[in-house]
Amino acid sequence: MWDDKPVSHERVSSEAIAWLTTVSRSGVPSTAPVWFLLDADDTVTIYSRDPSVRVRNLESNDRVTLHLEGDGRGGAIVVMNGSATRTPDVPRACDNARFIAKYRTFLDQYGWTPEWFADNYPTAIRMRITSVRGN
Repeated sequence: MWDDKPVSHERVSSEAIAWLTTVSRSGVPSTAPVWFLLDADDTVTIYSRDPSVRVRNLESNDRVTLHLEGDGRGGAIVVMNGSATRTPDVPRACDNARFIAKYRTFLDQYGWTPEWFADNYPTAIRMRITSVRGN
């Protein structure tokens, strides 16, 4: 998936914030910043509050996009398309060592423990990436 793309797998792995867009049953898009972890070449894990608009939207429409910030001039755009579902068998955020390592600085800056984050963002969402585009 990544070899024929101008998008850097490393950039997607290391970027801290992405924007997740879900769509409601009535077709209204909702976009919000999220912390995310690229688990494999085609899978991303996101932890969410529940209830939340994104979790409610996924119940009726699993199509999503996840995109990274650009360079402010229309370049460095990365958009990942796919489908996402609530995934109860994913470890809690505090038990996901790679996720905690990626976001340790943020957690410390906010004064949050991994357990606090897991309690407040208890719903794991797994996104299956079907296409990537970027420049």
